[in-house]
Amino acid sequence: MRLKALVWIVRPGPNGPQVLLLERPERRAGGEHPVTGKADPGESPAGAAEREAFEETGLRGELVDLGYAHRYRGRRGEFEEHAFLLRVPPDATPVLSDEHSGYRWASEEAARAATTNWHAHARALDLALKGF
Repeated sequence: MRLKALVWIVRPGPNGPQVLLLERPERRAGGEHPVTGKADPGESPAGAAEREAFEETGLRGELVDLGYAHRYRGRRGEFEEHAFLLRVPPDATPVLSDEHSGYRWASEEAARAATTNWHAHARALDLALKGF
């Protein structure tokens, strides 16, 4: 079983929390998502979360373990994905890796609407917003 991290990045906004939604290119199935990635051998889920968030967005902040993990079978085997919140400052601006084609800072409602196809992402987002 491979470990993965799922990271919702949230910053304070003028009308409440703003959630970073990353747009994947069509070659990676498209859609808007949080940061996700596999842990390196021997790496903890929290270590993977910090590393993946920085690699994919250039952002660092306060990492919060949401106490939620789920398992699933993917094309490359079984995975256990652990969910985290990364609190960043109000002026945080991502610098994207080539894994993503765009981003937006979304309201709570818009972020929830973007996660309707992924139960685990939606559950983790609810926990992240409660923990923010």
